[in-house]
Amino acid sequence: MNNQRFLSSVESLGQIGWEDGKGLYRTAFSEAFVKGREFVAGLMKEARMDVRVDSVGNLFGRYEGNNKNAPAVLLGSHLDSVPGGGKYDGHLGVLSALEAARSLHERGALFCPVEVVGFNAEEGGDMGGTFGSRAVCGDVKSLPAPEVLASLNLSAEKIASAKLDFSKYRAYLELHIEQGPVLWRRKIPIGIPTAIVGITRYLITMEGQANHAGTTPMDERKDAMKEAVKLLARWYDQVDEMCGAEKAEKNEKNFVCNVGTFALEPGSASVIPGVASFALELRSTDDTVVKMLAGKFRELLQSMALPASMELMISKPAVTLDESLRALIRDTCREMKIASLDMPSGAGHDASPLAMKIPSAMIFVPSTDGISHNLEENTSNGDMLLGVEVLEKTLEKLAGYTSHRS
Repeated sequence: MNNQRFLSSVESLGQIGWEDGKGLYRTAFSEAFVKGREFVAGLMKEARMDVRVDSVGNLFGRYEGNNKNAPAVLLGSHLDSVPGGGKYDGHLGVLSALEAARSLHERGALFCPVEVVGFNAEEGGDMGGTFGSRAVCGDVKSLPAPEVLASLNLSAEKIASAKLDFSKYRAYLELHIEQGPVLWRRKIPIGIPTAIVGITRYLITMEGQANHAGTTPMDERKDAMKEAVKLLARWYDQVDEMCGAEKAEKNEKNFVCNVGTFALEPGSASVIPGVASFALELRSTDDTVVKMLAGKFRELLQSMALPASMELMISKPAVTLDESLRALIRDTCREMKIASLDMPSGAGHDASPLAMKIPSAMIFVPSTDGISHNLEENTSNGDMLLGVEVLEKTLEKLAGYTSHRS
């Protein structure tokens, strides 16, 4: 691999959509996203790849290898960012895949086809997150309003036509920053995810009665905000109890929950809130745990004084990543005499829908202080380069001449 070439590409792509003091704004379908995709497409063409952009905005670069009829190895990640994100989430994986494939191609080491992908809209948005990878898997089950699709230059037909024929692919690999503190704190350079959490979101709506904030006595109010806050306080008390019991029992079926949005209607300082709504997110590597948590929340909701609803927004199942590919990565680390750690992924990734179609695996590199989705997001040059080397050596075992000798 060419260390300087790779590091230069990471820094250059990181400047596209970057706002000093604010972070990276290369959100899906934006002008900055298109510029970033064009930059990577230029790198692919410079590397003598066959390059295309599909009907939903995913970028592909391909080497045919010596046997173009053999199933291809697909590797990559996503090119979009969250608003105000960092320079490494997603695009590090795309450029790592490009450098690994390019290096092997330059050495004449590729036996079968290798395809590098930069997915669109992995981060949450109008299309629900992991959109580009779900589209190639034919797994976009619900669509937003037609006007939303039109604003993104999408249609049901375009989404359907992005589906890949996975009989022509044998595996998917994705390098990614950990986005958490485990590797950083333990000073372990490589993580090997065992599973990717499922993500389920519900819209919770509490119905009260809007009324004058100055003339309505406190004991006669139907304050939706007050009742919603009571609900969340009771919920988090239960969560704390469950987490404490789980820790005591050393239960590995971990879960997390989050409430990141909260809205009041009509939204005036002088009006008692008539409606309070928020999104409840549940994550676990065990779908039965998510089902259990949702059941507990629903029971709590039904016990509240005001009527409320619980509407499913997103349901993405947990996936287990391929053991044989994980063993291949583990063996590569052992041969390189570097430490690795098997670990679950608490974040969603493009590898999740891909794992439903073909054997898939991931490689994690440390995130400094565990910070991600933040302008302070960082991974050291040494950790990045080591990750690319592990990816390249693993790819060579899958797609190189030595692995295909009879």
